[in-house]
Amino acid sequence: MRYVNLLGAHTDYANLRLFANAFFDALEITDGEERESANYVDGYYLKGSCGGMVFVVALSDEAAHEDLPYWIHISAEVGELGDLEAAVSQLMRDKALPAGFRLAHIANFGKRGEQRIDY
Repeated sequence: MRYVNLLGAHTDYANLRLFANAFFDALEITDGEERESANYVDGYYLKGSCGGMVFVVALSDEAAHEDLPYWIHISAEVGELGDLEAAVSQLMRDKALPAGFRLAHIANFGKRGEQRIDY
């Protein structure tokens, strides 16, 4: 299992539910659902899948990236991390960015050497 972490925002969607549902619509994710978990900020997150990738959207508590308040964790069974990163990058450029989402890939998320790469 490989994973990619993004942070995101959209000027038209000011809460997690609206943001996640619009994000899922942009990516044509039809199986999105809300789930409860004490492990997430505010106790819930939204989850959906498409193209062999699983998307979890939650509120971020990363003070260093306050301009992008939503955390998007993407996982997939792929051989190489680079393959998933390339697929996610293409999907974001083709569908999410044209829909008005501002996104950044966060390499080494939450670790020393964390790097933000804005799309």
